[in-house]
Amino acid sequence: MAGVRVAAIILAAGEARRFGSPKQLLDWQGQPLLRHVVLQALAAPVAEIVVVLGAHARRVAPVVHGLPVTLMVNRAWRQGMSASVKAGLRAARVAPDAAIFLLADQPLVAPELIRRIIQTHAVTGAAIVAPRVGRRPGNPVLFARALFPALLQVTGDQGGRAVMRAYEERVHWLDADERAAFDIDAPADLPPREV
Repeated sequence: MAGVRVAAIILAAGEARRFGSPKQLLDWQGQPLLRHVVLQALAAPVAEIVVVLGAHARRVAPVVHGLPVTLMVNRAWRQGMSASVKAGLRAARVAPDAAIFLLADQPLVAPELIRRIIQTHAVTGAAIVAPRVGRRPGNPVLFARALFPALLQVTGDQGGRAVMRAYEERVHWLDADERAAFDIDAPADLPPREV
């Protein structure tokens, strides 16, 4: 959106222990899952895309080859999602006004939702913009630059949720459909293949 520089940070550093193999490489509509998520972000009005890799970095990096992204390898991925959030923020090159965090295992997040979140931030000035499905928080979530220091203080296996709780009064919620809450944790989460 005009006047607002937003970095999209895609968190893709996890080990995918429950899934049993790197989810980032999973075939999704004929391409690796991570590449699909990156293409969704590329179709949205973002100034930069940072992809944070970790556990399977060497195997996963090739799937985004040729795409205009900044690759960041989080060597501290075992410390949990907070380490990837920090790595992504530090890797951003555009001095963003805000960062929107996407998860590599949420393939149904569409460019339209990303655009709505960014537009809402631009219009309202809200420090945090997040979708929700009914009463359930969803993804992706946008944080204004003013909250980057708070994000950099988070530890352990949590991302921005801790900051959202601490700044609850500064969250602007957007109603969204089930796609904002769908993620792939285990093979059972995959939709059945069309016959």
